[in-house]
Amino acid sequence: MPSDKADTKIPEKGYLLEDFRLFHNTDTLGTDVGVHFHDFYKVTFVKYGSGSYMIDGRIYDVTTGDIILVGRGVPHRPSFAPGNLYDRYTLYISVKMLEDFDIPECHIRDLFSSESANVIRPEMKETDSFAGVLERIDREKRSSSYASHLAARLGVIRFLIEAGRCREESALTVPLSAAEEDDMLRLLRYVNDNISKVMSVDDIAEHFKTEASKLDEDFRTAFGCQLAEYMKNRRLTRAHEMIMDGQDPAEACYSCGYGSYKDFADSYEDKYGVPPKRPVKIEAEKDIFTDYFPE
Repeated sequence: MPSDKADTKIPEKGYLLEDFRLFHNTDTLGTDVGVHFHDFYKVTFVKYGSGSYMIDGRIYDVTTGDIILVGRGVPHRPSFAPGNLYDRYTLYISVKMLEDFDIPECHIRDLFSSESANVIRPEMKETDSFAGVLERIDREKRSSSYASHLAARLGVIRFLIEAGRCREESALTVPLSAAEEDDMLRLLRYVNDNISKVMSVDDIAEHFKTEASKLDEDFRTAFGCQLAEYMKNRRLTRAHEMIMDGQDPAEACYSCGYGSYKDFADSYEDKYGVPPKRPVKIEAEKDIFTDYFPE
């Protein structure tokens, strides 16, 4: 009997073997893609166009100049109607690249946190500047000039820093779309908003006053994976990022909805190939220089 095990996996699209990839696409084809996630970070800059973007169960109306941030493992779906011009830059950024630029004073990964706004709307005068940075990254990526790859990497980090400052200082708040959410998006939002709690599919079904089997079947039809598998993946991804930021693995475990550390450790090692353990990092920059430049 053929196995349907593959059908239970979360629909992952795209792959990334480099530090980052930058795409510039212009068309009037619209978007025809279901809900999916990536195992890397994604940034979309809408150079021209209007549509909507579902991220983590929340729908945003997006337009020219918007910067859309999608975290690693976060379900999302762009919706742009065919027949209308859609001009955009898309950045795929690896986990390792952001870790390479991680410092105690600033975790750039936090820009993609689910607690933060997913869409940044810069003031009109700033949109050309963001487009210019992306164009420069594209040129450096294609160039064979001295240190061009390093310049391109630094350009990506510069873009993220400027986006973070824009959100913090002057960006307009992008409200959720007025479009009515369907039952599955409400379910997705509920799960994501409560992912830190210990809860099972049965608990969620009880909250929505339905049968667990029907809830799981509807979720699988809408998003291509079983609800329990989705929750497991989101919890592990969130716990991994917390551990990489220096949090104790046990604290990360219980902060991400696990009731048993053993279950968490087994699942973590199965996904990442190593037991949950905080990375060894030098705590302060002055420690680097003390041995060489004593005060």
